[in-house]
Amino acid sequence: MQKRKPVYYHPDFVTNVEFYGQEGVKRYWLKIEIDKSKKETIVVILKNPSRATKRVSDKTVFNVTNYIKFNVNGYPELSNIGNIVILNLIPNYETYSENLKKLNESIIDKENLKFIDKFSKENKRIIIAWGNAPKGLEKDYFDLKNSTLEILNKNKNSIFYVDKISKSGNPKHGQIWAYKNELKKFDLR
Repeated sequence: MQKRKPVYYHPDFVTNVEFYGQEGVKRYWLKIEIDKSKKETIVVILKNPSRATKRVSDKTVFNVTNYIKFNVNGYPELSNIGNIVILNLIPNYETYSENLKKLNESIIDKENLKFIDKFSKENKRIIIAWGNAPKGLEKDYFDLKNSTLEILNKNKNSIFYVDKISKSGNPKHGQIWAYKNELKKFDLR
């Protein structure tokens, strides 16, 4: 039996949240306003949604939002960020990513890839933060990750990651970022 996860709320500095998807089923994007006086947006691409919606956050979104807000003075790439757009490689809600295999369908969602393309065309700065593949989905995950990186390359995005890349070649997942972890440039070559 899996224990119940705590409920996270969006941090007090969040002034607006927009959401597109079907709560509890799929979330294609989540837009979080963190500073009305700043007009730039950064996109963060995670693995899959856990629980965050317009009304509540989850551990990952809470952590990512706080990391960006508390590091605005530490990195020029973050200094004018007023909005964060959260995207995912996989749009399906699932708190425990190892359960995604139970969907019995491909994790590659064409509509989701269209949103990754749309937001990466509109916003040049992207932080990749999807972590390693869910168990049993390594091949689809590899294909999905590569499709996403091709989109970012085509759109000439400035790509970043936090702290380190795993032995499997994946960026550290946003849920486990520490506020003092370094924001680093990702080289597609």
